[in-house]
Amino acid sequence: MNDQEAQIIGSRLAMKSVLFGAIVAYLVMTFMTWSWDNIIEALTWIKHIGYVKNLLVGLLGLLVFGYIFGKKAGHEIIIQKKDHTWVGFKYGFLTLWAGTFVGCLVGFFEEGLDNIGTGDNPFEDYFFKPFFWITIFGLVPVVLVGFWFGSQIKKKGRRESSANHA
Repeated sequence: MNDQEAQIIGSRLAMKSVLFGAIVAYLVMTFMTWSWDNIIEALTWIKHIGYVKNLLVGLLGLLVFGYIFGKKAGHEIIIQKKDHTWVGFKYGFLTLWAGTFVGCLVGFFEEGLDNIGTGDNPFEDYFFKPFFWITIFGLVPVVLVGFWFGSQIKKKGRRESSANHA
């Protein structure tokens, strides 16, 4: 197996991982707002918040960085034979944090720049707090998805290598 094939495997699996993680995050928020009295309201919680644009831009950032870091993960796991668990966790967190940063930029540029030099701290409000909460709530999902991601790259790399040798 060559490096380009390893990177393709990594990037494809990263896209699946990001989309799965986004679905899990949406469901977590759905269950946090769950009410049997108003099920439709709980399922459509995203329409009722003021930062849909931030979330969508953040999701785009997750996909872009997932693709980039997925290629690196494929290379490290298949070509360099690094530990798939550690690589999956590492790039899972890097993807989460990079996507969070991109999503945070929306609010910072829309509102935060106007508050620089005032009593508010836009860096705390638009970067530190979101990073903190996303890291806390994303810890378990990133560990689980990162483990799956790394093990799938390793498994697909073995399968592709054995198919190429046959």
